[in-house]
Order: sequence, then structure tokens, then C-alpha cells
Amino acid sequence: MSDGSKKVLEKKAHGEFEFTAYGEFLSYFHAHIDIFKKLLKARKMDPTKVEEVAKQIKSYMTGNIKKTDQFFEHLPQFATMLGVPQNEVSTYLNSNFIEVLNKVQEKLKAQELDKITNAPPPSFSSVTEEIIERLQVTHPKDFVFTQKGILTVLENPLTGEIIEPKGLMAESAKAALAMPSSAESEKEPVSLTDALAVANAPPAPVAKKQSLIPERDKSILLEIIETFAENLTGELLEVRIGPDPKDNPIPEPTSKNGTSAPSEEYEIEDLEFDDSDSSQGGSKTSNANTDDDDFSQDIDVDFEEPEPIAKVDPNLARLDAFSVKEFMELVQTITGFQTKSDQVGYQNWLRSLSEFEKAVVSLRTQVLKEQKNEPVDWNSLFPMMSSKSDLSREVLVGIVKKLKNYQIVKLTLDRMIQEFKKGSPEFMQMVKMAWPHIQKAFFEVPNYTQVQTLLKGLLARVNDENHKRDFSKIFTMALNFIQSKFQA
Repeated sequence: MSDGSKKVLEKKAHGEFEFTAYGEFLSYFHAHIDIFKKLLKARKMDPTKVEEVAKQIKSYMTGNIKKTDQFFEHLPQFATMLGVPQNEVSTYLNSNFIEVLNKVQEKLKAQELDKITNAPPPSFSSVTEEIIERLQVTHPKDFVFTQKGILTVLENPLTGEIIEPKGLMAESAKAALAMPSSAESEKEPVSLTDALAVANAPPAPVAKKQSLIPERDKSILLEIIETFAENLTGELLEVRIGPDPKDNPIPEPTSKNGTSAPSEEYEIEDLEFDDSDSSQGGSKTSNANTDDDDFSQDIDVDFEEPEPIAKVDPNLARLDAFSVKEFMELVQTITGFQTKSDQVGYQNWLRSLSEFEKAVVSLRTQVLKEQKNEPVDWNSLFPMMSSKSDLSREVLVGIVKKLKNYQIVKLTLDRMIQEFKKGSPEFMQMVKMAWPHIQKAFFEVPNYTQVQTLLKGLLARVNDENHKRDFSKIFTMALNFIQSKFQA
């Protein structure tokens, strides 16, 4: 798994070696392998078979897992290859992960430091090769050396771009480049004193650049209404630019100042449903049609009329399966399109969803509007959406209820992150390693017994009493908040 071309450790400004992103991934990789081996050995599996299974899992992870946070997503596949129930694998990971990871990282760090310390001195074929290797600096493509006043700089003759000197000459370079390029300055190089004086002078006002992109014209419909509103007759039309947000909702824009409404701090949808009008989504019974001619008496056999089979609404089963984890993944996808401003990609993705998932996306938009104190007419919205799909009012009300509940979980996770950030760097390092498992625990809401079991498994692996106390305090506040807001 080790790749000589990738650095496992890097030296920071304070002189300490820390894991690179690749080094951290490598430690997670080997920690999972070690834990899976321990689990199989605890189940009394033959040692030869243990190695075979470990090799199989190692091959699978090499081909399918590229980032540290992806290990958790492949838990079902791990359980299948191990031949162990998924809940048992999850519990064993939670109980042993932090301890094993610390041991793996200690061993990996010692191993890499030994390599760095005992590495033979490199040999170079030329001075130029040694300079490039040690300084990690190469000559930029298309740049040439040119004289600017008293200094030699790199300039791209095609674009006019100039690369200034670095290090001790940086300030002198900035001063020299600030000098006007005139005939006199070319004849007699300016002194460093004059160059510095010019550099320290107040900068000349810069003319505002005119945008090459014309401002967007006002819609012709809006101009007509604004100009001739008093003369127009007939039914008032509501002018909209773009699709109806209720039919094809677009992602809400992310706040630029970094502060967003509580409902947007997290990427998890909350759904809230009313239990009313469930009869519209109820099952229908199909009565078998009977023929006018009944021959049962002719053959002296009593036929028993079969019981009517109630039709089950598949969307109610889909609603029951809609979980916190699925909600979080859905929000993460929408946020990805928002970040990239990829409206075309968003619409293509939206078209690929099922009717149930489209309803979740659409209703999430309305839930977020309501949480911003904007009015939402649910009594009009539910019949309209039900008429355009096979989703009953009962299902739609159920989606809203779950969205509102799951939004509470999302908000709680976001607040937990803010609390964690108040801790020491050492504490934050532990949080970073444990965060996927913390999320997994809260994905079990409203099964609070399971949530507490998973969190206790994490706390059992924390050795430092101060850190354990901080974790316990934040977990307790989070659970209390969710239970006080979550609607059963």
C-alpha cells in the first residue's frame, strides 16, 4: 500500500512532523485491516482463512476507497466479506477504532521518521539538478530573464506577466518594478534608495475597470407591466422568470457573509407530517366481480369467496424507509450543485429522481421557507402536488414531518462542530478521527438507545479524562436538544 512517490509525513513550520492527507488515509487503511483481523480471530476463525479474508478486503479497499471519509460508506460490503452481521461489525469498529488507529499512526510515524533519518544522501549529476531538487523550484515555461531598472526579473513576453524576486530581494524588487519605464531610466539605472522611495509613495488612483459583460436587460414583461399597469385589462397575470419553484425548486443561494439561518447551517432535511386526511392515501379494496350464472350447486361444491386483498400504498413503505442518513446525503448533493452554481447539472439530476424523491426536494424548499418565517399554504400545496403525482396527502404530510425532524438533527450536528472547535488542537484531532462515527450514531435518531450505545462505545476509547468529559458534555447537550424538538 505504501507509495514511495507520496509523502506520508511533512515537516511543519514549528519543526514537528505531521501526517499528510495521504499519510492519514494510509493509517485509516491499515487500522481497518487490523480491526477486521481482530474481529475474525475473536470469532475463532482459522488463521489461514483470516489472512485470505484480510487480503480480499485489502484488495477491495485499494480499488474502491480513495478518501478517508469513504471507509464508513462501505461498511455493508465489509460485513459481507467478513461474513459477520453489519451491526456487529459496526459495534466492533466503534469500540476498537481509536485505540487501533493511534497504535497504527505511532508505528507508521516511527517507520517514516526512521526512513527520513537513515536515508542515504542523494547524488546529483549537476549543480542545476541539485538546486531544483533541494529548492523545488523550476524555471517557469515561456518566461525569460529581463532587466527592470536595477533588477533582473522573469517576464513572459507573450502576456507581459512579471515574476518578482523572492526572499531578501522581495522588497527591492517591488520598489524597482514600481518605477516608471522611461527613456531616462533605461539610460541610467535608478538607485535602490530612489526605487524604495517610489515604492513607499501613495499609490496612484486606479481607474475603475469597465465590465465587458453588459448588464442584464430587464424583462420585457416587467417593463410592460410597470409602464401600462393602469391600462391593462383582463385577469391579472403573475410574471415569473424561470420555472415554478414548487414544481422544480432550485437550490437556495448560500449566504455570502457566512451567516445563515439555522435551517441552512446543516445539510440534513427535516420532515414534518400531519396525521390528518390519511383516508385519501388509504388502501383500496378490489371486489371480485361475480358472474350471473353460479354453477356451484350443479357440482355440489361450496366455493368460499376469497377475502378482498387490500392494496398497499408503496409510497407509505418508501416514507417509512426514508432515514436521516438518506436525508443528509440528499442535502449534500444539493449543496454540491449550489457550490458549483451548476444549474444544468442540478436539473438533470432532478429529472433522474423518483416521484417520492422529487417531492422530498420540493417540500424541503417549502420547509426552509417556513423556517425563515415566510408563509407556506400547506392546504393548497398538498392537493396540488397530489394531483400531479401518485403521492397521497398522507405521504406528503409524512414527508414534511420527517423533513422538519431531520432538520433538527442537522442543526444539532452543526452546533456540535462549533462546540468542538472551542477545544484544544489535540482535542480537535481526536474529533476529526471520530467524526464519521459520531455522525453514524446520530443517524440512528429517534432510536435514542442505539445512539447512546454507539456514543458510549466511542467514549470508552478516550483515555484522557478531560477529553472524555468534554465529549460527554457535548453529546448530552446534543441529545437533550434533539429530544426536546423531535416530533414523534
